[in-house]
Amino acid sequence: APLSDRRASRAEEGPPPLVAVVGPPGVGKSTLIRSLVKFYTNCNLSETTGPITVCTSKTRRVTFLECPNDTAAMLDVAKIADLVLLCVDAKFGFEMETFEFLNMMQTHGFPKVMGVFTHLDQFQTAKNLRKTKKLLKHRFWTEIYDGAKMFYFSGCVNGKYLKHEVKQLTLLLGRVKYRPLVWRNTHPYVVVDRHEDITHPAKVEEEGEGCERSVAFYGYVR
Repeated sequence: APLSDRRASRAEEGPPPLVAVVGPPGVGKSTLIRSLVKFYTNCNLSETTGPITVCTSKTRRVTFLECPNDTAAMLDVAKIADLVLLCVDAKFGFEMETFEFLNMMQTHGFPKVMGVFTHLDQFQTAKNLRKTKKLLKHRFWTEIYDGAKMFYFSGCVNGKYLKHEVKQLTLLLGRVKYRPLVWRNTHPYVVVDRHEDITHPAKVEEEGEGCERSVAFYGYVR
């Protein structure tokens, strides 16, 4: 397969990189997306449904997508993600869903992966925290690769993570380079960013609400 990169040489022409936020329920996926969107746009998100695209610089955009907790959604996300933020509850440790998703990614080209460890404020002593960090790091590097980036989020203020911790993550998101994957080049995939009902209003008026509708989907081939 020719190893061509579908992302255009000019960032504003091609699809923005898709950053998938993956993890079991209750680890803080929505909080992470809300914190990142607040950092980039200074807007408060009420809910994090569907792909959310933000401008990270004058020429760069990034699309955030929260992965729902079911196998079909995980499979879809494994096929399209350029970067995966793997959320893990540090107090609880790695869960089955995390390993399931890693297996799926290995089949579909294995994009870049970064670990995000949350709930670090629940540890009572610094010694216990250091020991857990060491264990998690060892396990994470065993599963992914040695030197995989990891971020630690220690607590929430007003339903969002601490600004200086979010900034560490955004600095890396701003300069990360994505490599073209052989699997992606042979399996194009469309992510729908929005859909629109293009049925003629006269037809709806004539035939009522139950008429056949035409719907247009917009998105990038990734």
